[in-house]
Amino acid sequence: MGVEIYTKDSCMFCKKAKEMFQENGIPYQEHDVSTVAKFKAMQDRITGAKTVPQIIIDGHLIGGFEVLDAHKEAIFAKLKKTRASG
Repeated sequence: MGVEIYTKDSCMFCKKAKEMFQENGIPYQEHDVSTVAKFKAMQDRITGAKTVPQIIIDGHLIGGFEVLDAHKEAIFAKLKKTRASG
């Protein structure tokens, strides 16, 4: 199960999301979309994305930091279970 996070350096919610994954021992692939071209490429992949972070788990968009924070127990329990069995 792979985790991707679209981020910008200046985004505090991006930093918080990455910290949550690090604290839970879950590796992730970070996509820095600080440039206009990279942000546009993110929007081409994730229709309707206007903000960062955008978090994708196992190919499924879960959304931004608020969704991650609201469902963190379930998300990290599933990710840890998948990692342990993989």
